[in-house]
Amino acid sequence: MAFSYFEDFIAQSTVKSTIFELFVSFKVVGELLFGLFSQSNTLSSYLINNPQKIFWLIEKETMEKNKTKEDFHVEVMDIIKKTENHNKREYYLRQYRKNEYLRIASREIIKACKFEETMRELSELASALIESALWIAKEKLKKRYGIDENRFCVIGMGKLGNKELNFSSDIDLLFVHDSEDNSEYFNRLAGSVVSVLNDNKDGGFVYRVDMRLRPGGKTTALSLSVDEYEGYYTTFGQLWEKMALTKAYPVAGDIDLGFELLKTLRPFIYKKSIDIEYIKEIRSLMFKIKKYSKKLKDFQSIPADKLDVKKGVGCIREIEFIVNYFQLVYGGLNDKLKHISTMEGLELLKKDGLLSEKEAEELKRAYLFLRKIEHKIQLLNEQQTQMLPNSVDELEKMSKKMDLSLEQFVKIYLEYTDNVHGIFQKIFISNDRFPVFSADEDMEGYLAEFGIKNAGSVVFLVKDFVKKCLAVDIKRSVIEDIVDYTFNYTKKSDFENCITGMNMINPTYTALIFSQKRLFEAFLDVLSVNMASRLAKHIDLVEDILSGEMLDYKDLTKQEYERLSIGAVFHLFLEPFGCDCDIMTRFAYDFIKNTAKEFDKEGNLSIVAYGKLATNELFVGSDLDIVFAAKNSAYMHTSTVQKITKKLKEIYDVDLRLRPYGDKGSIVVDVDYLDEYFQKNAWQWEKQAALKSKIIYCGFDKSILENVYKRFVSNNPPSKEDILKMRNKIVESKGKDYDIKSFAGGITDIEFLAQAACFEKGCADTGLSTTDMLKRVEKFGLFDVDFLIDTYKFYIFILNIYRTYAKGSVIKDCERLEFYTKKDNIKNEIESRRLKVKHIFEEFFK
Repeated sequence: MAFSYFEDFIAQSTVKSTIFELFVSFKVVGELLFGLFSQSNTLSSYLINNPQKIFWLIEKETMEKNKTKEDFHVEVMDIIKKTENHNKREYYLRQYRKNEYLRIASREIIKACKFEETMRELSELASALIESALWIAKEKLKKRYGIDENRFCVIGMGKLGNKELNFSSDIDLLFVHDSEDNSEYFNRLAGSVVSVLNDNKDGGFVYRVDMRLRPGGKTTALSLSVDEYEGYYTTFGQLWEKMALTKAYPVAGDIDLGFELLKTLRPFIYKKSIDIEYIKEIRSLMFKIKKYSKKLKDFQSIPADKLDVKKGVGCIREIEFIVNYFQLVYGGLNDKLKHISTMEGLELLKKDGLLSEKEAEELKRAYLFLRKIEHKIQLLNEQQTQMLPNSVDELEKMSKKMDLSLEQFVKIYLEYTDNVHGIFQKIFISNDRFPVFSADEDMEGYLAEFGIKNAGSVVFLVKDFVKKCLAVDIKRSVIEDIVDYTFNYTKKSDFENCITGMNMINPTYTALIFSQKRLFEAFLDVLSVNMASRLAKHIDLVEDILSGEMLDYKDLTKQEYERLSIGAVFHLFLEPFGCDCDIMTRFAYDFIKNTAKEFDKEGNLSIVAYGKLATNELFVGSDLDIVFAAKNSAYMHTSTVQKITKKLKEIYDVDLRLRPYGDKGSIVVDVDYLDEYFQKNAWQWEKQAALKSKIIYCGFDKSILENVYKRFVSNNPPSKEDILKMRNKIVESKGKDYDIKSFAGGITDIEFLAQAACFEKGCADTGLSTTDMLKRVEKFGLFDVDFLIDTYKFYIFILNIYRTYAKGSVIKDCERLEFYTKKDNIKNEIESRRLKVKHIFEEFFK
């Protein structure tokens, strides 16, 4: 881009050799040209069309002088007074603004001034051009009205009033005149000033003018008298208008009249006495103004709600709100706060102890950094936008303009915006309870501050919950406590799920559970994993929980299984790392036995459990790994096995793939056939699987089948090499997924370690859990058994809890895991344990 513009610039120049000599002789010429050509399309085009401007730009005085309003005004008036043609005067005004934008931008690009000076010069330039536009407007109206009335002032608002203008800012203006005698003239004058500045003619416009901040907006005259302003604000003035007026400052015309107006309005803007309701009103206004609903996607590690440099979370507007807030609250008692720029305000708030030194300095650094980004964005095409670029290439260009790499830019941007939002929340949010009984918009704003998506619909859910609580005479204070506790406990991330769940449960039960905080937290955990609808169908379970008898079962039905599942999840959250899965396994055993007895009338079948079913580690959602064996004539019992399997599938997923030859084999085999298969055709990995096997139903002599399995696991055990090969296949088949079960150093590695050690030391047996196997080999001192058992339980807990809400074992959302485990940096702990297990595994199999 820069070289393309440079080529055009040279082509347009009539003194090419001179420019190249300058380029070679003075480094600043290259910095200026290529800095400008790489950062601004509009100014590049202007310089290309006026190549002689380069000689003016590189003059020492041009680059070093910080101009004031007076400097600008003298210069521009010298130009526009040389003609009596109003169109030419307006053209000269537009050209002068472009020249000065070129100069000011060049000074910033080559770092000839501080960034604060750039904002101040842009603001002083605007004030001078408004003054000149006022002179042109008066000259236009002289013949028609024959008067030269001077008691007229232009008030700058927003960034103009604060002297913190951008490269492409609108200018917000108010017009005031002395009396109502010549109101028609003053309104014509105001309209003419707006026209001179705002009309897009030959050479563009001077400034986009925004008059919407005047009393009554578009329905009101452009200029009002002091009395009219006072009458309006005293009668109809709103809080947002007070906030806007904190940035009001006279910029052109009769400056004394402007100050007279501001003095008259002080009682309206700044209250002498502040009560809590006024502070709530200010905060409510903040939520309304800050409401930001553009649907954006996260980009380059920058969250969607931070992509707008002005309105985003932790961005410019939040810093300005902080200053405005203290102005409105304390301005009535402290004259110094009555009119200050954002930077001055932060310094003053630090001196007065309203902000700590650290907070004030963080806000100032962030404000300058964000405003500079805003300048760079607007400098490109002189458009009023504050959005970060939405492509990697463009964001990298932005980073370079800030003298940073892309990685540095993203890191600093996120750090600054996080700091700003943290301070913002501390001032406006942190000490507040959830506004349960506040207006909808206040509640919505509160939720939005914490990044709650669909805040409007969540407000509806809260109101619905409150209505149900009030209907059963629950005290308002208790309702507030429940909602506030829920919001803070869930760390906001699962608040919607919990409130949705509470609306499905009788609020009386919710209030009862709330009296037992640890139980209430487990209750919220259960709601957050979307089990509310099931819990509502088994409300008697809530009574069991309250009485401490929550894990028990009476009937072997689907409904009872669902009830037990909810109870098991409660238990999981109540005892995070001591979860006893025995209740779920016992239910499965009884269900399988009863089902088998129902169909196996003559007692010819047996059912062998594998995996978690065999080792009492079954949990909610686990499938049943089983194998069917018949005493003899297996082919005659196929239909019976199908009936048993069909009934089991009413509650569970049933997996029969561990039978001989897997999916290709018969679904039921003779015991003799099974024995022969084990001795001649079984794979070594099937011996590993057999360690975690248990006969849970047998209609004939159980010892016959037990002997088959004991012979299988004791004869010719698999070697370390065999086990390692099998483990490597599992790890490779999972690819790069962060799978707590199968990644190197995960659950499978601990299981394979325990199995290999048992085989090596001759203590292998069937029906052993992984912890049982580890305890069996502890006396041999092969590895740190206590650590492996502790890590295995930790992994199983993580797996069970993750499957409860995510239905998988690939860890993708560690933030939610931290919520459920009550641990910080959960991924770091998983990774630390994983690496240690991986090391133990590699050492053992070396």
